[in-house]
Amino acid sequence: MNSHSTLAKFIHWTFTLLYAYGIFKQVDDLSELEDASLLNFEIFFAIIFLILVLVRYFYMKDTPTLLGANDTLSKGHIFIAKTVHKLVYLSLIMLPTTGLLIAGVFNLGIGGVEIAITIHEFSAFLSYVLIGIHVIASLYSRLKSEGMWNSMVPVWKEKEKIDSKIISKLEAIENKTYKNIEKFFNLN
Repeated sequence: MNSHSTLAKFIHWTFTLLYAYGIFKQVDDLSELEDASLLNFEIFFAIIFLILVLVRYFYMKDTPTLLGANDTLSKGHIFIAKTVHKLVYLSLIMLPTTGLLIAGVFNLGIGGVEIAITIHEFSAFLSYVLIGIHVIASLYSRLKSEGMWNSMVPVWKEKEKIDSKIISKLEAIENKTYKNIEKFFNLN
């Protein structure tokens, strides 16, 4: 198997749109939650989002990491990729969970809403950073024509590796990093 299934691609890209929608429609002022219809919508959205994250995780968890790679990848590379993916899922689970916590604390009028908001904001920040890393790594992989881009992205297909001194230098740094990770975590 060298490509993700149509269902996996559909889940990935529709979830990406759902995540983007959630970011853009977010509540800016806590007092907005005094509107019962908005509060109910936020609760509904958080529950649906959480369910979809969990469905996505359990559907994808047994899929090989870096599916579609043209060559055998180092254990360090796979370790980093798995770690980033798991942290992305953690941040995406934390977002709706802490959103529900905010809604519950706000609705009940009990203390602790500031703590819940801080954790929620951290979850959002963590998701931005990790998704950014994921996107940059995907683009870098595409430039190297490793095959993984084509396995998940339906457009701008990889053709051949871009021959560049910069890419060659980055690959040398990358390979050294993978060796250090393998040594540090005893992955051999």
